[in-house]
Amino acid sequence: MIKDIFIGVDGGGTKSKIRIEDSNGHLLAQTFAGPANIRVSVETAWHSIYQGLQEALACVQLSLKDSNTRFHVGLGLAGVEITRACELFLQKPHLFTTLKLISDAKAACLGAHSGRDGAIIIVGTGIVGYQIEEDHPIKSSGWGFPVDDEGSGAWLGLEAARLTCHWLDHRSESSPLTEDIFAFFNNDIEQFITWINEAQSGEFARLAPIVINHSQQEELVALRLMKKAAHAVERIGASLAKMSVHKKLLPCCLCGGIAPFLEPYLNEELRNNLVPKDADANVGAILLVKNSLKMSEKVE
Repeated sequence: MIKDIFIGVDGGGTKSKIRIEDSNGHLLAQTFAGPANIRVSVETAWHSIYQGLQEALACVQLSLKDSNTRFHVGLGLAGVEITRACELFLQKPHLFTTLKLISDAKAACLGAHSGRDGAIIIVGTGIVGYQIEEDHPIKSSGWGFPVDDEGSGAWLGLEAARLTCHWLDHRSESSPLTEDIFAFFNNDIEQFITWINEAQSGEFARLAPIVINHSQQEELVALRLMKKAAHAVERIGASLAKMSVHKKLLPCCLCGGIAPFLEPYLNEELRNNLVPKDADANVGAILLVKNSLKMSEKVE
């Protein structure tokens, strides 16, 4: 007997989260994998997804080579705004019966509101706002690091590294934050310089916890960065409202690993509009696949 398995992937700049469900929506397995930003690397994204998926399938005694199983996959990945990256990604051979690729923001919005109208602002390695209103999608920010992504984990790390540069050549005074950033590189200036000239967004985001830790200790320099990041989040919310059909921000979910640390610094207007999310982006990716299959059945 043929059985259907649904797979949802939430792929970001630092890590991916993979969910496997049966046809009744029951969770079979869930696992984490490496980064899956196709703008940064299509090869790395496929490797992360397949490695994580193989581990998750092994937990429930399933294999992609099983001829009696149809695997329907929804992928919500960072970097899909780059058309060439999408084309290269979709050209890769795979064993899936169905494969749907959307942005991590759209997947997050679908999951957060269970397919209903609503908004999300994701603050993780990168940052993006997304709203679905009457089937009309709106996106704000998310242009990519380092040009955009202000307020994100990568941006916090970049700003902390920049301040450290200023301290090291005496353009500014030292602070516990800049001293700890330099200590992260073993107080080795050659190691630090090499790193800042080669690091991608995911590497810069590794410095964000240092900024957060110092802000929680009420250090002024770190607090300034956190408040500036929060203001960037507020501008994204205001931007979504301006572009919406009814000129307002819908109930909004604040998502991503950096988000909880910025929420206390947000203005009252945005905080009053925040709601808990229903589910994660990988659930939203599965919802997209299921809706797509239903539409195909109607056409047939």
